[in-house]
Amino acid sequence: MTAKSPLTNTNCTSCHARPPSGTSFPNVAGRHGEHNALSGVTGVCATCHTIAPSATDNTHYNHANARPGKNALRVSPGEAVVHAAYDARSGAASFNATALTCSNVSCHGGQTTPNWQTGTLDVNTQCTNCHVRGTSAGTPQYNSPYSGEHDRSNHVSAGCTACHNTTKLADPAVGKHFLNLGTPALETRASVTIGGTGTQIPEGSYTPGATVGTGSCDPSCHGRENW
Repeated sequence: MTAKSPLTNTNCTSCHARPPSGTSFPNVAGRHGEHNALSGVTGVCATCHTIAPSATDNTHYNHANARPGKNALRVSPGEAVVHAAYDARSGAASFNATALTCSNVSCHGGQTTPNWQTGTLDVNTQCTNCHVRGTSAGTPQYNSPYSGEHDRSNHVSAGCTACHNTTKLADPAVGKHFLNLGTPALETRASVTIGGTGTQIPEGSYTPGATVGTGSCDPSCHGRENW
C-alpha cells in the first residue's frame, strides 16, 4: 500500500501511485503511463475507471493478496471497471483479469487490446488494431472507416498510411488522434491527415467533400477520382 487501508482511505492512492508505476502488486505500472499521457486522462483515475473500494463494495480490494489468512489465496489483479463513456458499439467495455486485456473499448475500435502488462501497439503502423476496415468487417465502430472507398481491394491492400499521414495524426494541432478520447465522437475530420510525406498523395492534392462521394484526390497510384 502507498498510504493506508482502502477500507478507510477510499481512493486509488491508498494502494496505487497515480498512476500505478511499479513492478509489483498492487502498484503495477502496466500501460498506465501511455494512457496517462493522453489529454483528459492525466492524473485522473476516474477518466477510465468507475470502480473504487468502499465499505459496501470490496470487490476490487478483495484481490489484495498480501493479507493473512484465507485472503492470502486471492490473486491479482483486481477487477477493473471501464467507464461506460468508452463502451463500443459492439457492447459494454470490460477487462479480462485472466488474459489482462480489454474488449469493447471504443477508442480501440471494439477490438481486444494487447496484454495490459506485456503488450505493445505501434500506432504508426498497426492501424487495424483499433480501426476495423471495410463495410463487411462486422459491427461498425465509432472510429472505423466505413465511408467512401475504404472497402476497395486496392485501398485495403495499400494500407492506411498510403493515404493517411502519421505525422499529421500525431500533431495535436492537426490530427488530434489522441485528444478527447472520453467521447466516442471523432474530434476532427480524418481528411485533414491525408497526404504529404510518406504517403502516395501529394500534399494539397486531396479535396474533401461535404458528403461521401464528393471529395477527390490525385494520388500517385491513379488519376484523380472521387472518394
